[in-house]
Amino acid sequence: MSEITKDNLVSMMVGREMADMFPKTHAEIGDVVLEVKDFGCSGDIRDINFSLRRGEILGFCGLVGAGRTELVQAIFGLDKNSYGQVFVDGKKVEIKSSKDAIANRISLLTEDRRGNGIIPELSVKVNMTVTSIKEYSKYGFIDFKKETEVCNQMVDTLSIKCPSNDGVISLLSGGNQQKVILGKWLLTSPEVLILDEPTRGIDVGAKAEIYKLIGQMAKEGKGIIIVSSELPELFGVCDRILVMHQGRIAAEYARDEFDENKVMQSAFGMVEGGKVS
Repeated sequence: MSEITKDNLVSMMVGREMADMFPKTHAEIGDVVLEVKDFGCSGDIRDINFSLRRGEILGFCGLVGAGRTELVQAIFGLDKNSYGQVFVDGKKVEIKSSKDAIANRISLLTEDRRGNGIIPELSVKVNMTVTSIKEYSKYGFIDFKKETEVCNQMVDTLSIKCPSNDGVISLLSGGNQQKVILGKWLLTSPEVLILDEPTRGIDVGAKAEIYKLIGQMAKEGKGIIIVSSELPELFGVCDRILVMHQGRIAAEYARDEFDENKVMQSAFGMVEGGKVS
């Protein structure tokens, strides 16, 4: 045990150096794809203003209870008490439900994978296609051949390890379940992808694969928001970080300004660092 460090152990598990755990993919930062103005919602979330650009990975951090999850769920239309303005590609949109969000090319991977991310008793295929089933249906009838083809393609694209697409999703590992959920949202052709605690409860090898997929999506020009309690994760993959404190955005840090002490002080409300949107 005296010869083993955390970095050594992770390297042996995933087959790469610890420094390669967060493969930062270079993506061209484009125009603003999502803009939130004067936004608020339940939980005393208020005065929220920020923008997200194509190809950008924007991180949200803060202490438990800071309002990160409540905010992204409200943007996705899950809070009936939300207010403010949301713009997608410069166009003001009304999002009163998750259906509205999906129609406006916004998707949300929730933090509670087993609670509301998957349908445990159903198959990988059904879980993969449930949000885009209209694309494979006509007059109320599902085109099972097309549904299977699309599912197979996504399984290959995301390197999902499963014995059969017709097998029950709950029998997969946590990392593979998470990739099925990610595939489900990718099939809706999102322009904005919100990931709330995307690597919670999965092993370090699966985490590295998820980070790689996030980088690829950014390279394709999608705007990505990551909510995470793990600062190394945010520092590793994000281009910019917004720090929340008691329902408000307390500070903003660009990648070259990332500093653990400053971010934590902002999370505790001790300082207001960086440029606040």
